[in-house]
Amino acid sequence: MKKTRLTVIDFFSGAGGFSEGFRQQGFKIVKGIDNWEPAVLTHNLNHGLNDLPDNVLNYVGTDSSDVEHIERLPDVDVIIGSPSCVTFSMSNKGGKADKTEGLKLIEAYLRVIAVKKHKKNSTLKVWLMENVPNSGNYVKHDYSFSDLNLDLWAKANAINPNTIALSLNGVVLNASDYGAPQNRNRFICGEYIKNGRFPMPKPVKHSPLRLKDIKSKMPKPNDNNPSGIWEDPNYPVLKLEADHISDHFYDTGLYITQWEQAKYLKTMHPFMGKMSFPEDEEKKSRTITATRSSSTREALIYKSEYIRIGHGEYRAPTIREVASLMGYPYTYQFFGSESLKWKLIGNSVSPQLSSALAKAILKEEGHRHVPANDIDFDSQKNNYLLINNLNNYTPNSFDENKLRRIGARFRRSLYKAQNMTVDLLNYYPGESIDIGKKWYVSVFYGTGSEHQYDVLTKASYRKLSDLLSKEFDLFDDFILELESYMGGKSLTPRALQKAYETDSELTNELNPLVLIEKLSQIAKKYASTNTELRLTSSGLSRQEYSLSLLLCLFSAAYIVYNETQTVPVGEKSFAYEF
Repeated sequence: MKKTRLTVIDFFSGAGGFSEGFRQQGFKIVKGIDNWEPAVLTHNLNHGLNDLPDNVLNYVGTDSSDVEHIERLPDVDVIIGSPSCVTFSMSNKGGKADKTEGLKLIEAYLRVIAVKKHKKNSTLKVWLMENVPNSGNYVKHDYSFSDLNLDLWAKANAINPNTIALSLNGVVLNASDYGAPQNRNRFICGEYIKNGRFPMPKPVKHSPLRLKDIKSKMPKPNDNNPSGIWEDPNYPVLKLEADHISDHFYDTGLYITQWEQAKYLKTMHPFMGKMSFPEDEEKKSRTITATRSSSTREALIYKSEYIRIGHGEYRAPTIREVASLMGYPYTYQFFGSESLKWKLIGNSVSPQLSSALAKAILKEEGHRHVPANDIDFDSQKNNYLLINNLNNYTPNSFDENKLRRIGARFRRSLYKAQNMTVDLLNYYPGESIDIGKKWYVSVFYGTGSEHQYDVLTKASYRKLSDLLSKEFDLFDDFILELESYMGGKSLTPRALQKAYETDSELTNELNPLVLIEKLSQIAKKYASTNTELRLTSSGLSRQEYSLSLLLCLFSAAYIVYNETQTVPVGEKSFAYEF
């Protein structure tokens, strides 16, 4: 078989995950194009380049004959690109974000491909484009020269402008099928020009990599004096001394207000399914996103290796852990702060998926692929000396007072089952005025736009109390335990709101986060979820509810309708869509 180094230009190169997979397979990366300086610096460092930031929209040209910017590019064998996926992501406004800018970038990239493919004496053998799966719903399958603002250029090259210049043949691939240790679906399209087909990569035969398969092979981030030789969890051929592993030996512990919020959103979100908290390490890692979050449903959160309760009990992944989960080798380095490094990694193409695509191209070309034991990392081994290494080998002090903003909204569920939740709120459902001036208890039904809700009134609370006292044998014991816990607490709306805004350690018993945690425990102690009671004239929408729901509802109402908060008796209860 022939041996040669095929050349590559990487558009929207970012940190260079797409490039890295090709580099590992012996391709020569000759240029990376990106307009974000931290990405350009990162790509340059890891691939031995000296590129400057460059906007892909510069390649659109002043008119349909202008390809001067494109012609300045070196002629290469392979062009790869990952146009910005932000506008196509389902996480951006539920997938309803304006796609205009994203499509402009894609069409600018395809314009380059069209010229490089159809020019005289073209050297281009393959082109590829990667994006989030949703992007496939917005790009066209076929693009003519006219579609790509190349009418005059096509005519000058004796081509009908309405001729198809490019066809976007492709599929959605999951990087985990190609050895990456995370679930990461991506739409990949392109063409091996000789036969016009998409160079379909071959999945690897392996047991799915679990999160613990990666973490267990890495040194503990709380080791303040790491030693020994460590094998890269993705690349066994790569072995480094512990102090050569960057961005890993530092404390990523979270404040209790951060991880508690994430825990609630993962396990008790009013409208969405339950997620693991902390991450289930017996499963594959969830997709690494571009934003490092600590208090959201999407946040990746681990149990900390430090033995702590409250602040620092849970932590975010280290940058090196995130890089390994993306499939980068230990030798790959990233410029910038922790948040910038995370963004660079989260926007990447997984190198394992890229490598699989490179192997498919090598097969088409009649070349051998590079075996795992022959991948070269020597050119990157000293790069850790040239970046801002996050290693500080020091535990956090957690001395920052993380107060919530004045007027912060509050909504938490005490109960969630059978498509119903019982929530305590500091605003009227569906409204965002007078936050914290009154507190409300609601039962929510259904999901999405079909949500209905009841707001419990003081009159309904009294009816509920009468019903439970008649139908529930342990009601008196239940009330005694509530009163024992709640006795003496000044549960005014103002006191609740102030405690919520200022209690950053969840030690104030007036903090509604603390209150509902305790009250839900008391309620669930006295109930089983399969017990049903029939309600009549209750002011609620339905006739039957579980005893667990009713006791949670009563407990939350005990906060709202105590003697210190006055609500007019007989105020109408609502049940309507919003």
